[in-house]
Order: sequence, then structure tokens, then C-alpha cells
Amino acid sequence: MNGNKTKYPLRLSHLAVLLLASGVSQGEEPARNAAFVEGDRVVLLGGTFIERMQDADYLETELTRRMVDRSVTFRNLGWSGDNVAGVSRAVFGTPEQGFVRLIKDIKASQPTALVICYGSNEAHAGEAGLAPFITQANRLLDTLEPLQVRITLLAPPSQEKMPAPLPSPAKYNRQLAQYVEALRTIATKRGHHFVAMEPVQERARDLAGESRGEPGQGDQQALERLTENGLHFGDLGYWALAPNITRALGVNDRDKSWSIGLDVTTKMNRTRGVKIGELTFSADGVSFAAVSEVLPRPRYPGSSGSERNVSKGSRVLTIAGLKPGNYTLKVNGKAMASASSLEWAAGFRLRGDWEQTQVEQLRQRIVAKNKLYFHRYRPQNETYLFLFRKHEQGNNAVEIPKFDPLVAELEDEIRKLKKPRSHRFRLSLQK
Repeated sequence: MNGNKTKYPLRLSHLAVLLLASGVSQGEEPARNAAFVEGDRVVLLGGTFIERMQDADYLETELTRRMVDRSVTFRNLGWSGDNVAGVSRAVFGTPEQGFVRLIKDIKASQPTALVICYGSNEAHAGEAGLAPFITQANRLLDTLEPLQVRITLLAPPSQEKMPAPLPSPAKYNRQLAQYVEALRTIATKRGHHFVAMEPVQERARDLAGESRGEPGQGDQQALERLTENGLHFGDLGYWALAPNITRALGVNDRDKSWSIGLDVTTKMNRTRGVKIGELTFSADGVSFAAVSEVLPRPRYPGSSGSERNVSKGSRVLTIAGLKPGNYTLKVNGKAMASASSLEWAAGFRLRGDWEQTQVEQLRQRIVAKNKLYFHRYRPQNETYLFLFRKHEQGNNAVEIPKFDPLVAELEDEIRKLKKPRSHRFRLSLQK
């Protein structure tokens, strides 16, 4: 789908991690008008940053797994190299025809909510291009107003500093900051939600820790770059940004509160973020069935399960009252952890590996769905199907709408896969 990917297999010494804020201080509740509701069709619109999201689609996976209680569908209308005037969409036509195509694509996707990310290409023009950008952004929003959709303006990310001989992005990032402020002003005046991405260098160590399930304890040297070349985000970059974009859009993160507390002596139990049943206690352990409220976050990209995401996680299982000894936890018959009775009583942190197969299936279905939709609205041979060579193969244009039921079929699978399944837990004394 993208011909502009370039791999730079360099390691990281200092990383400009992008942390999202929604125009408010961290920890403050994001604007409610950005949250998605039952039946929403969310359309992502922008240039390269948006288009390349669908390669691994950690953002849509993050949004989907958290909205287990809502049926929300997504369409990615990103177009590499595009700007707010839609010039890349002109193909062989005029710039104005590109804008017409942009509006046509949006209407065809039938949105109820739009997340629009433009400004990265325009920022290269610096201060001289700022006024035209503001004019064109307002033109786009004026044209979309009759659709009566909820709109979020997502500021484009800054460029990442790379080692020499690659140039410093400092000048460009200063120019981009002006465009981000312009978008913020436009959003405020029009009553749209605004999400700004700001570089936060100090978060590098925290992100390294998250890759191991130990927030704040990571080794900065262990992280790959968030971008492949300072400009284009790789899988790690999109994986890292996905939770922050999701929160800024007003979608909660209930998975952080997953915990189960059991007491063998009193037979008491307490849970958060998960429901349990079929609970039985014995002299040598405990067993139960558990269903999470939401699926866990996808693994760190490229993780084999041994070199990344090892050690602790965010799911806490506490079992008090066990007789002294070492105990092994099995989930669905597979050993997940071993610890002493004292460690289980103190609360043992788990990674949620038993659900990762389902999470990966969900993500892969989302990727497949977006590829189908990509070919639906941007067929590779559209010159022959719809443009100046349609006299040769235009009769095949009737095939394009046949992508629609294929997309719908995958969306049905996505709706089923995002619902957590029951898993059988058994903690037994090692003999």
C-alpha cells in the first residue's frame, strides 16, 4: 500500500517520544465530544502518518478492544503525501480535482465522526505557508459542515532526531509548532475536539519499561526508534502512540484495573475489570473461570514473548491463606507463573498471555479489513476503471463494489473477536 517505506536499522541513544495530550494537562479528563458511541463510523483522514497506520493498525486495535460495549467501525482515508487541499488525490487531474476527490471519498465512507490530521507537509513552507494552510483548513471544514459529523483535529507529530549525517529536525519542528497552534485555534473557534502531539523526551525510559511490563523500570538503550527515518513511524511508534491517542479521543482504559483477590481461608473474593465463576477451593490451591472486561493491549511489536514483555504485567492475582509452599498457575492447562505462597498473598502481576492469541487475531482481522477497503476506494488500476483509459477496461468497474460484503464480513468477525472469552485458571501446590 505504501511505496515510501525505508528501513533504518539503527539503535537508540536519545529518543524523542511523542506523548499525546488533548490540549489539557496530563491526567485531566479529555473532552467528552470526542468519545465514540454505538453505531459510529469513524473516518481517519490525513497524509502519510494516517495511511501508514493501517499496515499494523495498533490504533484501531486499541480503540476496538476498549470499546467492547459498542459497535464502532473505522475507515482509513489516509493518502501518503497529501495535504489539507487533497492535492495528492488529484492523480492525473488538477489540484482542485484533488479536493473534489477528497470530499467524495469522505462522503462515500459515510462517517459519523472524523479524525483529521493535516499540517505535516504544509509546515515545510514555514511562516509563508501558514495563512494559506489556515484558509484551506477552514475551507475543508466549511465543506464538511453539512455532513453534521463530529470532528477531531489531530495535530501531526513532530520529526524525530536522528544521528548524523541526517539533518536536525529542529527548524522543521519549530515551523510545525506554528501550524499546530493554528489547528488548535481553528478547533476552539469551531467547537471541535483537538489533540496535540508533543515531544516528551523523558518518557523514553518509561516506554522502555512498558515493553517489559514494568513501567518506569526500562533501559532506554533497549528501545528501537519510534520512526524509521525520523519522519515515518514504524510499528513500535504506532504501538507506542496508540494508547495515548485512544485516551485523548475519550476512550477509557479499563484494562488498567484488572485484579482478582481470593482468600482460601474465608472463601472471599473480590475483582476489578474481570468476572470470575466456577470458583472452587481445595487444600492445595484454587481454580476458577475468568472473563476480562476488555482484552489486553497487543504485545510489543516483534516480541517473541521471551525477550520482550517478560516479567511483570498489569494484571494482579492475589491469593491469601495458602499453606506454605510453592504454587504454579496454569491457564487453560498451560503453566503461566510459579511463586511462593507469600508472593501470591502479596499479589502476583501477570501479563495476560492467555489472551494474546485472540488479541493478535483481532489485529490481523483489522489489518485485512483495511486492506480490502483500501482496494475498494483506491483500486490499483483505477486509470483503466474510472479515468482516461476506462474505454479499455471500464467494464470491470462493476467488480469494485464487491469488496463491500467482504469488508462487512470481516467487521462481523472483528465484533466477535473483541469480546473476551472465558479462561480456566488453576493454582496448585508444587509437589
